[in-house]
Amino acid sequence: MGNKIYLSPSTLNIYRECPKCFYLHIHYGIQRPRGPMPSITIGLDSIIKKYFEFYRNIGQLPPFLEDKIEGKLITILEKTYYYDINNKYCIFGKLDEAIALNDGTFVPLDHKTRASAPDKVHEAYQLQMSVYTLLLRQNNKKVSNFAYLVYYYPEESKIHNGISFGFKVEKVETDPDEVIKYINEAIECLESPKIPPGGKNCEYCKWVNQIKEYYFFDEVPRIEKNKKLPKIEKKENTETKKDIAENKEKEEDKKKLEENFEKGFLF
Repeated sequence: MGNKIYLSPSTLNIYRECPKCFYLHIHYGIQRPRGPMPSITIGLDSIIKKYFEFYRNIGQLPPFLEDKIEGKLITILEKTYYYDINNKYCIFGKLDEAIALNDGTFVPLDHKTRASAPDKVHEAYQLQMSVYTLLLRQNNKKVSNFAYLVYYYPEESKIHNGISFGFKVEKVETDPDEVIKYINEAIECLESPKIPPGGKNCEYCKWVNQIKEYYFFDEVPRIEKNKKLPKIEKKENTETKKDIAENKEKEEDKKKLEENFEKGFLF
């Protein structure tokens, strides 16, 4: 681990959910399984950012934000912001947008596409925006300790006339000093020689613990829906010396696999 380690709001949110998954992700490159990302989200994000860029160039807020936010879009929005914690660790983030307030301070703004307007701010978003506030501050921007989330969601409409979108602006309090403590806690986790325990509610660790024994057998019994996994019975011993030797070798391999599993090398 001679190279610098880069942490982001995404990896810090993995730590928030599960220190073990975080540790394996950073140290061993073992990432959680992911499904395909809906391309419509990427398309909407691109349209929204082009729309904001147009209003940045003419020095105005987009019209739908004029009565919701005071200030204007930041003149120059860096593609990526960095903050070196020390010689070994660096925090980085890609801000969707930043607002220059009338008092000379700056706050981050992030676009969120949703199925509907949420009732409360998710913990992951709260952490993300605190990190973005920290990044602005460490890049010589005077900050106010809050951020804006703009939610975009589809509304009932006649599709042949185009799909209509609603929006909701949410002001979120941020705490860059507290998030530094959290980052240092995550770094302390990475500096430990031992793999930490999994998160209490980590679905990935729960899945692994439920199925891991079935990865050490050649055959997996058929499992009926809503029934417990049957125990695998050992076959009657009618083995030759050659079979015994082969089985002993398999048992040793199985033991090594189990030891590696406990060390976090398999998943």
